[in-house]
Amino acid sequence: MKVLIITYYWPPAGGSGVQRWLKFVKYLQEFGIEPVVYTVDNVNYPKEDNTLIKEVPKNIEVLKQSIWEPTNLLFWKKNKSQKSGVSNVSKSGLLSFVRGNFFIPDPKIFWVKPSVKYLQEYLDSNKIDAIISTGPPHSMHLIAHKLQQKNNIKWIADFRDPWSDLYYNKDFNQLSFAKNKNRKLEEAVLKKCRLYFNS
Repeated sequence: MKVLIITYYWPPAGGSGVQRWLKFVKYLQEFGIEPVVYTVDNVNYPKEDNTLIKEVPKNIEVLKQSIWEPTNLLFWKKNKSQKSGVSNVSKSGLLSFVRGNFFIPDPKIFWVKPSVKYLQEYLDSNKIDAIISTGPPHSMHLIAHKLQQKNNIKWIADFRDPWSDLYYNKDFNQLSFAKNKNRKLEEAVLKKCRLYFNS
């Protein structure tokens, strides 16, 4: 069985977001599951841990695609140790408002369309039995949603944190249209995925 895992956080990303699927990928093969990881190529992670690169199994396929981060235009980084997390920037006045009302569900939304194109080309020439998307950022689920619609493939959505009820959403001062759009996207994902789980 071959599974495509769509994840934004992957080594050298640090922090808790990377841990679950890095560990799963290490052990899935023991159960006859071959993982293929799709992740970002040129990303500025808020936290990095280069030691995690050593934990990535040498024999798995890792697909990477460049991402454009619109928040790079809004947030400047004084140095690497002071990077701001672009998905959950909060309590920043106007910047938080822009983030919460114009980048829905998150700033990675601009990665969805090119990712679907890239992965569809991969699926056209490679047999994949199931897709797993993990978020946040919840745009990863939108990539999987579009691929599932095009290919009628089994799909598992992993919610490491809630979506519309995410704790830092309150700091974005979201208008009603933004809240409604978030809820509708979340509902669409939950209706179409074969299975979902959260922590």
